[in-house]
Amino acid sequence: MGAAHEDVALTGGQADPAARHEGRYCVAGPSARRVLEGRAEASVPVGDNVLANHIAFRPRCTTSIRLSWLGSSFGAIIIVALTLVVWALRIPEHPHSQSPDELFLSWLHDARLAEQFDSDASALAHGKQVCRTLGDGGPKRGSAADKFAVDFLCPQFVDGFHVIESATVRGTFALTDDGLNAGSIASDGESCHGGNGYADINRNANVIVRNGETEILDITSLGDGRGDNRTCTFSFSFSIPDGQDRYVVSVSHRGDYIYSFDQLASQGFHVRLGG
Repeated sequence: MGAAHEDVALTGGQADPAARHEGRYCVAGPSARRVLEGRAEASVPVGDNVLANHIAFRPRCTTSIRLSWLGSSFGAIIIVALTLVVWALRIPEHPHSQSPDELFLSWLHDARLAEQFDSDASALAHGKQVCRTLGDGGPKRGSAADKFAVDFLCPQFVDGFHVIESATVRGTFALTDDGLNAGSIASDGESCHGGNGYADINRNANVIVRNGETEILDITSLGDGRGDNRTCTFSFSFSIPDGQDRYVVSVSHRGDYIYSFDQLASQGFHVRLGG
C-alpha cells in the first residue's frame, strides 16, 4: 500500500530531466517516450540515451528532489532544536536573589554614600528608622541615602518621596579695623584674630546654621584668620539641605543673617564686621 501511494504522488507532468523538452510525463519515474511541449503531448523514439543518463541520477524526476530537500530541511531543524535544548540546560541556575537589606547596603556602597555611617549596621539602622518615620506619617523627603532606604526597605512609600538637594556653601567672615578701634585685630603679619572687644572672633568661633524652627542644620568654626592688623579674614564652608523655609546663619554672638537656599547656594556667605 505504501509503494502504491508513493507512485501516485510521483505521477504527472514534470520538468524534463534531460532538458530536451519542455516537460516529460512521469509515472513513478520518468517515461522515456511521453514528453510535453506547452499543452501538447508527444512521443519520442525509444532509445533516448540522453534521458538514460539523467534517469540514473534522478529516477524520481523533480518530485524526488523536492522530497529529498524537505527531508534534509526537517532534519536540520531537528538538529538545531536539540542543540538549543542542550544549550539551555547548560545555562547556570540564576544566583540567589539578594535580600532587601543586602540590596540597600550594596547600592549605598556603590553610590559612595555608606561613608557617612560608622558601619553597615548603622546604615541599616538609619534606613529602617527612615521607614518607621514615614510609617508614622512623617514627611516624604530626605537625603539620597534615605531614598535608597525607601526604594529597598519600604517601597510602599516611593511615590511622592522627594530627595532633598544639598549645597556646600563657601563663606568668609572679615574683621576690619579703620584705626578708630585700635587693637581690635591682633596679627603677626600673616595669621590674625580679633582683639579687645572682638576677642570672640578667633579660629574656634562657631558658625551655626539653623532653619526657621531653630533646628541646627550644620555647625562649623571660623578656622585660622589671614591678614594684618587692618583686615583679618576667616574662610570656611558649611552644608545646607534644600526644603527649609529659611536659613539663619550666626557667627559667635554677632547676630543672625537670614538667607534662602538659592541665595546661599549661588552667592555663598560673606560678612564684614568692624569699622
